[in-house]
Amino acid sequence: MTSTVTPAAATASASAGAGAPRRRRRPRGTWLLLLAPVLAFDAVLFLTPLGKLVAASTHDHAYQRVLKDPLVSRSLLNTFEISALSTLATVVLGYLLAVVIWRRGPLARVILFALVLLPFWTGVLVKNFAWAVLLQDNGLVNTALQGLGVTDAPLALLHDRFAVVLGMVHYLLPYAVFPIFAALAAIDDRLELAARSLGAGEASIFRRIILPLTVPGVSAAGLLVFIISTGFFITPVVLGGPGDMMIANQIDFYARQLTDFAGASALALLLTVIVSVLVAIYQRILRAGGEYEAG
Repeated sequence: MTSTVTPAAATASASAGAGAPRRRRRPRGTWLLLLAPVLAFDAVLFLTPLGKLVAASTHDHAYQRVLKDPLVSRSLLNTFEISALSTLATVVLGYLLAVVIWRRGPLARVILFALVLLPFWTGVLVKNFAWAVLLQDNGLVNTALQGLGVTDAPLALLHDRFAVVLGMVHYLLPYAVFPIFAALAAIDDRLELAARSLGAGEASIFRRIILPLTVPGVSAAGLLVFIISTGFFITPVVLGGPGDMMIANQIDFYARQLTDFAGASALALLLTVIVSVLVAIYQRILRAGGEYEAG
């Protein structure tokens, strides 16, 4: 059975289409105009200083000099060792704390989030000196250990790598808690109910449901914490020893003590390039793992 359209119906349809408002097409390049202020802001505050660093680092064979300096090699190694330890400890503690907050009610969540945010309400220098007071030979920690009979003499808790990592974890913990909590909060409660109805225990639910679904949050937290930790400066000075100096301290030494701005610029760019390469490799591994699981 075929349908026919009468000339009158066709004319009416054409008239209705002609009367309908047409959507105006935006001229090409509008999105670029909208982004222009942001791009200009980024160029002024990021690209311009970066360009000056690149220009300064090309003078006086700066790269050859800093790469031959054994202190620079040691500082780079310290930076990545301390950053890796701090990232691992921060993500583990942040995960546990995020799970505790996630399992609590609204009022308890507000209180716990306020406690997590406490490090942001005090300066990093104040926190570091507070840890120095707590960890010194006659500090609260050693006094408590000796009072409980755990140790007979004060432990060397200050001016070592342990103190540096502890101070960094204290500062970095909120950066791990919030991405992981966001991943936990996005989990559908019905998944746990379904798993329990099928006889799954708490360990099985965590291993098969919660942990896989929070991998993106854990990955984001680890990446963010690692990037921030590579630039620490005050914490190694206050809490660390001579063998715990990081690359930021070496950059300060070149700029202030040696007045070698070309060397300091070269070190800053080397750190930027190395961290960028590590981040790219990290994201590539995570992407490959996700594609493998999806396949």
